[in-house]
Amino acid sequence: MTSQTARRPNSPRPTRSAKARKYTRQTAHVEARRDGKPLIFGWGGHLSRTEKVRLQRRIIWAMTTLTALLIVAVIIGFWVNLNIVVPAKAITTVNGESIPQSNYRKYFALDAQFEANHVYGPTGLNTQRDNLNKQVADAQKVIDTLNTQIKALPAGKSTQRTNLEKQLASAQSNHDNLNAQYQNMLQSVIPNEMQLFTQSQYGNDAVSTLQDDVFIRQWLAKQNSTVAGRVQPSSSAVDQAINSFSANLPKATNYNKFLSDNSLSNDDAHAMMAVLLRRVNMQSYLSSLIVPPLYQVHARDMTLNTKALANTILKQLKNNGDFAKIAKAQSVDATTKTSGGDLGWLAQGQYAQNIASNTSGIVDNWIFDHSRTPNEISDVITENGAYHIIQILQIDPARPVDATTLGTLQRNALTSWLLAQKGKLNLSVLPSDQTMLLDPMNIPNTTPSLPASPPATATPATTAGGTTPGGTGTTPGGTTTGTGTTP
Repeated sequence: MTSQTARRPNSPRPTRSAKARKYTRQTAHVEARRDGKPLIFGWGGHLSRTEKVRLQRRIIWAMTTLTALLIVAVIIGFWVNLNIVVPAKAITTVNGESIPQSNYRKYFALDAQFEANHVYGPTGLNTQRDNLNKQVADAQKVIDTLNTQIKALPAGKSTQRTNLEKQLASAQSNHDNLNAQYQNMLQSVIPNEMQLFTQSQYGNDAVSTLQDDVFIRQWLAKQNSTVAGRVQPSSSAVDQAINSFSANLPKATNYNKFLSDNSLSNDDAHAMMAVLLRRVNMQSYLSSLIVPPLYQVHARDMTLNTKALANTILKQLKNNGDFAKIAKAQSVDATTKTSGGDLGWLAQGQYAQNIASNTSGIVDNWIFDHSRTPNEISDVITENGAYHIIQILQIDPARPVDATTLGTLQRNALTSWLLAQKGKLNLSVLPSDQTMLLDPMNIPNTTPSLPASPPATATPATTAGGTTPGGTGTTPGGTTTGTGTTP
């Protein structure tokens, strides 16, 4: 057996080219490779370039989205605050019921435009003034014509002259009557009305009316359907009132423009008109209840400056002190102290009207509490910063009343009732927010616009025979004109 060893073939190696080779260095950019560079605040060195780019894009989109959401949130928040939060803030509170600023703004707009209609509307005071002025001028023409006819007659008495002179006397009387009405309108009625046609006046009127409406509605909730039906305005009555309101708007505006200018809806206008009508109906209802003979009380009162003095005098009275004698000596009410504080016979509401000047019903409430008895003396009653002691002298449940007093009581029925409600214990009215009261956002856009202050007054021009029909008067802007200016 022959042993053989395998050998590598003896083939010669290929010879290298003598030509120098050229090498090109290439660097491959690998996206997935970590470059060790931090992304932010030293963090992110462990991430690849792809991961960093992806993260950066996500952050940019997140920030963009967040910024957009913040802008939308601010816009929505501003809108909610302006249209929901702020309008819902209470401008005043009555017996725990808040009156929102939004309701105040709505009623303020309606009430102020009512007054603008009263002065500037088609049947308003300015139109009445101008009609009277025309009638005066026409009456003067009749007088001039009659004077011309009389002058053309032959001298001496005649039936025709007598008839013409009678006509002249009648025409002169008619002229003087019309001129007196015109001058009163020009110099008194319209200027006095314009003195009240201001933002503060109608702002306070609006909030006061809404406060009163709370008392009316809370009272109505306890009444039967018959009474409620007499006071609550029907839908047809509200519609009719809106139509009348719209018809008497000044020529420069219309109902839709009034709504648009004041950011009101038709429902808003109807709701605020219902407030006004409910007040009118309540006055009519309460007035109808004042029918003679009336429950009346004969009382006397002493008014004192300090509570300490009032308490001292009350002790004297309880120890059989002479009420009349003490009242003459100590009472600060000049109208009653000379008579020993005697108030005479009073019907309910008369004390509030005549003595308290329609500012409070606290004393009136005590006097007309039907549990009172003759000779009863009150505790010290505080009203309008003064201290009162009242004594009941006599009570007559059905006493006659004169026509003048009856008429006054009926005309002031709602005022007296409201004072009585406000004078009751546990009833409260918080003062209105004065900032909201005249906030520019709450000032209505009436036509013509509601001024911030009353116009300046002017002195009428006069002649030797008195004020002339064309005498100066005051216009809403404070300028003086011969016959006034309508809008």
